[in-house]
Amino acid sequence: MSNANEVVVRYLAAWNEPEPKRRRELVAKAWTDDGTYVDAARDGKGHDSLEAMIATAQGHFPGYRLRLASGIEAHHDYVRFSWVAGGTADAPLYIKGTDFVVVAGDGRIKSVVGFVDAAPARS
Repeated sequence: MSNANEVVVRYLAAWNEPEPKRRRELVAKAWTDDGTYVDAARDGKGHDSLEAMIATAQGHFPGYRLRLASGIEAHHDYVRFSWVAGGTADAPLYIKGTDFVVVAGDGRIKSVVGFVDAAPARS
């Protein structure tokens, strides 16, 4: 497997990029052409869908930035890590999650399955 740290850094950069053209470029660097993402609230497949999914999430949570909240565990072609977002003056609601990643042979993400570990109660 390529460097798991680089995989996670590219992934978080894509989620945090507010500018659409640059975000699309970062998605292409992070995911394979047919790469996927799924969690309880959203899913995407392929660069266009993944970029649109991230844009929608950013629209729902303006000002939020994902930050690494754990060590990065990796074995074979699998990576696991936790992230946090919010808990700041600009983004007051705290959200935490854990993502499970399958890395393709070229070092990009083949798939992500995400879980939310902590979030505000639904109203």
